[in-house]
Amino acid sequence: MKQDLQRILLGIAGIALLALIFGAYLQPGFVLDLANRIYLCF
Repeated sequence: MKQDLQRILLGIAGIALLALIFGAYLQPGFVLDLANRIYLCF
């Protein structure tokens, strides 16, 4: 029972993460800004 709940919660978290990433790619300016910030750290 506990493993089923844990698996469901992990699946929901994975779907939410994928939705966030997909949403970020719908805004190219955000992705470009993020890439520039990461690049400038090095």
